[in-house]
Amino acid sequence: MKFSKIYIAAIAMAMTMVSCEKDGDTIYVDKADGAVLETTATDIALDATTLDALAMTLYWTPNGDITLSDPEVSAPENAMSNTIQFSTDEAFTAPVDDNLTKGAFYRQYSHRDLNGLVSRLGLEAGVEAPVFIRVKSYLAANIEPFYSETLKLNITPYYIDMSTADMLDAGQKDTGVKFFSPENNGIYHTFICASPWYNFYLREANGTLWGNDGVTGTAFVLGNSSTGNDFWNCWFPDDEGCAYTTVDTKANEWSAAYVRNVTLGGDITGEMEYGGKTNVWTFTYNAPAAGTLNVTLSSKCDVYNASTGTDHGAGTAKNMAFGIVDGKIRFGETGSAISLDIPAAGENTIVLDLNDITAITLATGEAPAPVEDAAPMLYLPGATDPWDFETYIRLYDEANLGYAGVNYFKSPWGFQLAVEKDNWTDIYTMVAGGTAFEGKLEAKGKNNIPAAGEGIYFLKVSLSGLWYNAEAVTSVSYTGVNDNWDLHPMTQSSDNPCVFTAEYVKTADSQWGAQIIINDNWDLKFGSDKNKADADENGFKEMIFYNGENLHGDNDFADGETVVLTVDFAKAIYKFSKK
Repeated sequence: MKFSKIYIAAIAMAMTMVSCEKDGDTIYVDKADGAVLETTATDIALDATTLDALAMTLYWTPNGDITLSDPEVSAPENAMSNTIQFSTDEAFTAPVDDNLTKGAFYRQYSHRDLNGLVSRLGLEAGVEAPVFIRVKSYLAANIEPFYSETLKLNITPYYIDMSTADMLDAGQKDTGVKFFSPENNGIYHTFICASPWYNFYLREANGTLWGNDGVTGTAFVLGNSSTGNDFWNCWFPDDEGCAYTTVDTKANEWSAAYVRNVTLGGDITGEMEYGGKTNVWTFTYNAPAAGTLNVTLSSKCDVYNASTGTDHGAGTAKNMAFGIVDGKIRFGETGSAISLDIPAAGENTIVLDLNDITAITLATGEAPAPVEDAAPMLYLPGATDPWDFETYIRLYDEANLGYAGVNYFKSPWGFQLAVEKDNWTDIYTMVAGGTAFEGKLEAKGKNNIPAAGEGIYFLKVSLSGLWYNAEAVTSVSYTGVNDNWDLHPMTQSSDNPCVFTAEYVKTADSQWGAQIIINDNWDLKFGSDKNKADADENGFKEMIFYNGENLHGDNDFADGETVVLTVDFAKAIYKFSKK
């Protein structure tokens, strides 16, 4: 295998002060260690038929260690931050940055990843061109960065069709739903049967991932993976129905226009009926004869965006309509007549199918069968021994059959997944090759899912995508009470490993409620459901689940009172109580 090497220049960073426990002392840092950056190729032809195959690996020896002038003061580990920069010129006039987490000393690029990066440089598809790469390293925002020597590669990109983008779930797995940009201009649309607080990411064809801006946290404002700033999944508002969803990567905003009705006009008049999860609108028409009719389709919508926020009922009223644009049915501010073939006299079902926004259809046919509600729990026979159906995780993403939860495992033989309690036949098992922490699923297979060892784990499953992920729980924290969003540790019960408690003194009301955070990772957030938050006889509220709304009940106490927050992950319940 061919390697190329460049060396990060050794730079003495004299006169750079860091904090010190000794008053009056000045501590100097010295960056004395060089680093080697290596890549596995210098001439790379990217291939659209092998999107997920490895195209290039960059890696370097750790250069995050710094030395201090005072040996009694410890330097922080992984102090250096590194960014890989790509450019079409050696002066890096307009570089594209790939920001890395601290402590990362290699970066692998698939054909999709690398093609997306160089496409942002403006490289022409199918034409080999030089690309210059360097590493930008820095200690802090107020310290000038320094750069490695430059590596030159010859890269041939493939053509990227930017007219579509993928909708990903909260775990950044593909949902199969496509966004469409008819003008190929970075403004994407799709129709979603949205439930309250349903959430997603968008992945453009060049690999750029879009979510909610994490700097301001403002709803409907976008952030993306190319900036290096925090961003998280985009959340639909506290509303439900047919949502015409627009992601505008140019304006860095997205919106959801809830289609409240579809009114037929022209040769046929009436109100169509929405089929919910089938994402179709239907109308029964008693035709006097076969023939071709001209109809119009108009709608009243409620639009949610950055100016409205996500509260129920906050949407702005707007009239929209369907019409023909370039021979295809489109949805927008103006509509036009649409031709509809009626095959026979008598009763006909007119179906407006919105599942593929690139090919919306209006035709006669059969209304799709209603989609059954997903099972609310996924049982884990084998999680403990003897096997039973007392251990489960809860549904959090009905659209993608996503289940998640924290539970206790002591599973010498592995475990299985079941959507029906006490049904030992219709189960899901692991496809050969999986591990205790991730793998693929299949129905009625032969391989149990192994457990990593006795303890509590966060388990996440998609029955639509047929995959699972698991992660050991090393910490549980609460945040949001007293309107304080720092992370505060909770204490694990010595009697029940799935029960955690925390005491605090009430000092202020919380406007937004509370959250439970696993492993100090804000992506592993647990909340509740305001529609199922009635307390039982012991004060516990139903329910707590992954990516739920915030917990409520913390405002029921007077300032100065000591409050106990208790969470039982096994039963998926919580309560606030006075000590």
